[in-house]
Amino acid sequence: MKKQNLFEIIYQDKDILAVSKKSGMLTIGTPKDPDHNLYHYVREYLNLHREKCFIVHRLDRDTSGIVLFAKSFEMKERLQKAFEERNVVRKYEAVVREKLPLGLNKKVVQYLFYDKRSGRVFIANPKEKKGLEAITLIRTNNYIDLGTVLDINILTGRQNQIRLALHSLHYTLIGDDKYAHDDAKKMLLNEYYLELPANLRLKQNVFSIRPLWLSNTKEK
Repeated sequence: MKKQNLFEIIYQDKDILAVSKKSGMLTIGTPKDPDHNLYHYVREYLNLHREKCFIVHRLDRDTSGIVLFAKSFEMKERLQKAFEERNVVRKYEAVVREKLPLGLNKKVVQYLFYDKRSGRVFIANPKEKKGLEAITLIRTNNYIDLGTVLDINILTGRQNQIRLALHSLHYTLIGDDKYAHDDAKKMLLNEYYLELPANLRLKQNVFSIRPLWLSNTKEK
């Protein structure tokens, strides 16, 4: 695959770069795989234009969608503060195998912690005062042949947050082999919308891509 096909540029100016990441690619490298990742390829692209590259946030390897990069350390700090203060709107779409009633709304509040020994994220008991709060808003939107399409808004950005929220509801996220044990080749989870707060005074603060499965037409 040619490098220019590994990600799609959605928007860029002198301060930021927004791209669409493909499913199956890490956002940032690991010691075992330092080169095949989105950050590596975006940095190569920006280096050719004599611009710097700073990662702002991440998507899981098997999640596709919008990833934002800063072109200066100062902008990186400003953007990450907005994420930390929960001032960024992040919308995802997902497909689960169950046929659920349309228009169903769920709010999932969890406390998640990463276990270094197993390399997995777990749900903590709130009484244990362990882990980081994860808030996920889920709405059933439409049907496709594979199942029910969900419209999801996350108020926090935790590793594996959406996957664990769906798992706790006993929904089977297609392609999630870690928690749902689904053997589809591709995980159907995509971030299609990202909105930054207006007080950052960016030239553009809303970024979106065309949803893959989400439809405005709600079937009954």
